[in-house]
Amino acid sequence: MRNWEVIRLEIKNVLSGKKNRILARKEMGISKPTWNRWLRKAAEEGVLAIKDHRHSNNIKIDQRHKKAICNLKQQSPWKSARNITTTLDLPVHPKTIETILKKEGLWHLNSERLKPLKRFVAIKPNDLWQTDIMGKMVFPKLGEAYLIAELDDCTRFVLSSGWYRKQNKLNVFFVFYAGLAHWGKPKKSLQDKGSQYRVTGIKGEADYSAYCRLLGIDLEFAHKAQTKGKIERFWEFVQRDFVRDNLDVSSFEELGRRWNKWVFWYNFKFKRAFLGNRTSWEVYRTVQTTKLTREQLIQNLTLEVRRKVSRESTISLAGQLYRVPPGYINCRIWVKILGNKIYFEAMDKVFWKQRLKP
Repeated sequence: MRNWEVIRLEIKNVLSGKKNRILARKEMGISKPTWNRWLRKAAEEGVLAIKDHRHSNNIKIDQRHKKAICNLKQQSPWKSARNITTTLDLPVHPKTIETILKKEGLWHLNSERLKPLKRFVAIKPNDLWQTDIMGKMVFPKLGEAYLIAELDDCTRFVLSSGWYRKQNKLNVFFVFYAGLAHWGKPKKSLQDKGSQYRVTGIKGEADYSAYCRLLGIDLEFAHKAQTKGKIERFWEFVQRDFVRDNLDVSSFEELGRRWNKWVFWYNFKFKRAFLGNRTSWEVYRTVQTTKLTREQLIQNLTLEVRRKVSRESTISLAGQLYRVPPGYINCRIWVKILGNKIYFEAMDKVFWKQRLKP
């Protein structure tokens, strides 16, 4: 720490000729450019011009100001650091006010919202399902993977889910189909405005929307992620509790086995405080569900597309190649998808079956 009184005295002695400038600089331990600059400044403006020009916001804020800042925040908890700076007309950056409030434990002090958040929860199981696609996860040995799931809004029961290479409509359709086949149909379904669920153009209708309409399921589309808060929090829990412990998987089959084991624990063993220290299954099973018959599933949930068999005796479906038996090269065939099974049909006859690739 420099003693500016001593520095000014030494400069005065040098300017008056009482002391050698080089010897004085070395005794003070000051660099040559700085010493020469000070001497010129003192000669032009006087010795009193030599002072410490460095400053910080700590000098501008004293205890009186700090007390006023804390009192204002306690009286008006909604005020931000910027608002407090403007109200008290303080010559500091709002970050300085934020630092003071954090030290005093007042930074997270908030008031009631003028427009309260509207929270909702379905009254009974199967009143509302939430469906979504979790953002891309990268497994070092496996690559990119997407998780698609159906969640019951009332109980957080995972109705259907699976990991896939792509987030296309066929994978969404299979998860949707599996949930309906096992647990019946809901009254409503909540999802975002992704192209897998809703048509993005002016005309037409997405397959998912069309099948829900045929089954009498009302669709609710979320305008923002907060609307699907329950399944968004489920994604956070999955990333924290499952993904980090299973980054070593090397195949989708292994990932699927580990995931099914985890979902079983989540549904049947994980007890929740908001359900009265009960599992999701213990609450979900209290309501009797009406399952769809196989005839209803076939009639309402069969996805049909037309494909031409290539010269390599393959067809392309959702970015995946499927091999077709010899004899159908250059022929147009019907491809019918029901759940995770694909039926190849020509001349009103099913000639080949395969499973949907992940």
